[in-house]
Amino acid sequence: MRKLSLTAAVLLAATAHAQSDNSERVFQNALKYTAQIKAAVPLPFDGDRKGFSTGSGFLVDRERGWVMTNAHVVSRSPVKLELSFHGTEFGEAKRVYVDPFLDLAIVSVGDRARDAKVDEAPLDCGEPPPVGQAVGAFGHPWGLKYTGTRGIISGVTARMETELLQTDAPINPGNSGGALISFTSGKVVGINTASFSGSQNTNFAVAMKYACRVLDMLRQGKDPSPPDMPIVYFKDLDEKKILRVAKSYLQPGLLPLQTRDVIKGVPGVADKIENETQLFHALRGRLDNVVLKVERGGADIEVRGRLKPSPHVLARSGTFVSGILFGPVGIRDGAEVNVGNISVHYVEAGSQGQFSEIQRGDFLEEVDGAAVKNHEDLFEVLSKKRAANGTAGPNADTVTMKLRRIDGGKGIFTYIERKLRVTRLERVTEKSAL
Repeated sequence: MRKLSLTAAVLLAATAHAQSDNSERVFQNALKYTAQIKAAVPLPFDGDRKGFSTGSGFLVDRERGWVMTNAHVVSRSPVKLELSFHGTEFGEAKRVYVDPFLDLAIVSVGDRARDAKVDEAPLDCGEPPPVGQAVGAFGHPWGLKYTGTRGIISGVTARMETELLQTDAPINPGNSGGALISFTSGKVVGINTASFSGSQNTNFAVAMKYACRVLDMLRQGKDPSPPDMPIVYFKDLDEKKILRVAKSYLQPGLLPLQTRDVIKGVPGVADKIENETQLFHALRGRLDNVVLKVERGGADIEVRGRLKPSPHVLARSGTFVSGILFGPVGIRDGAEVNVGNISVHYVEAGSQGQFSEIQRGDFLEEVDGAAVKNHEDLFEVLSKKRAANGTAGPNADTVTMKLRRIDGGKGIFTYIERKLRVTRLERVTEKSAL
């Protein structure tokens, strides 16, 4: 018995030593494909923040100079980007694609990837690794460059906005966009994305299964955009992994889904659908001829139609005036309460807009008593007002705006009317930060 115990102890020690050696090799290899990213956002759309930040990324296509990272690292707003690999200087980077659903982006550094003698990251594009598999997160936590941390795969969760890998490998600010690497295969299984505040043991990553689909389509010159599906689902409080339609706001002539439809699969692509991330993954590149297996009224049927792609993030634009950034409304069920098409995305501290007490999240309805359809219409109205300045009295550069604000009191909305002096006016596009 004692000999058996000693033998088992020796085997365990040898296994632990082998895993330790493997983790060292994995992190040494990660040095060769990991990047550091610097981003500066002057005017943020809703969901982003103004200012400077850093994050991580990893090379996925050396010939094209493509680096994969998080969307929140490179922003969904106009941004100035610089990127460096280990042992190189920072240089300009440009966004190739930013996903409107997954926290995923591809940026390009051009020929610098070949010149820097860096390697492509080995990607695991299959199913997520099992619970308990040892993994390492690599990046720049708290500005500590090219740092590795380790843990295990804790599970897969769809309790956030998207389906994510869960890991107890520490992920901190600066890790975002970096590689989550399997110590078993040495391959990247996820993109480090987020953590629960105050917890080192509950962290999340975008699974490479979903990221690889986007990358492959981009390489083929195809649009990888997820479908534009303004559908509200019943919240899966009991985690039954059921995608059940509460209400569809799809336009007539698209996909005729009905309330209480349960989306079960995409025939020929995915036999089982448990959440929206899996649905979008199955539909990317297949929007012209959509077929869904749906349970309706207790029977399984096929629902056929088509879907439009989600608006491209890099094509998003806005109108900036007097310290306020107006842009399109991004609420799925905005039609339910008729909030219109223009909302306030950002108000600059100390600006004329803040002085007028206009707030982020307000919905714009009218300017000088006339309805405005979208922010492009708003820009034209304000341009005419500015052109008339000095020719029609002392208040020629001032407009009166009617807005709605979510109240939460006796009514859903509070209506406000504010005067705004037009002190600065510009279109906000992808080139605004350059």
